[in-house]
Amino acid sequence: MRTQTLKVPTMENEQAVNTISQALSGVEGVSDVSISLQDHKATVSFDESVVSKSRLKAAVEDLGFDVAKPVHGEDGECCGGCGG
Repeated sequence: MRTQTLKVPTMENEQAVNTISQALSGVEGVSDVSISLQDHKATVSFDESVVSKSRLKAAVEDLGFDVAKPVHGEDGECCGGCGG
């Protein structure tokens, strides 16, 4: 089981929270979704053998929301920009 945090700067109200939560919860392989409207973040627990991080991002972007590129280490992993 993996956890991914998606920063969604365009998520601005409870309706957006509910929409994003429902979309992510409906993705096969997702076991838990926790959203912070204050921090504009969605934290998703998922089975990496069933669903990819890029699929989670696409599920949010398909709704019309922007997903910000992670800052180095923000989601517990390298952002890929430094090669480390």
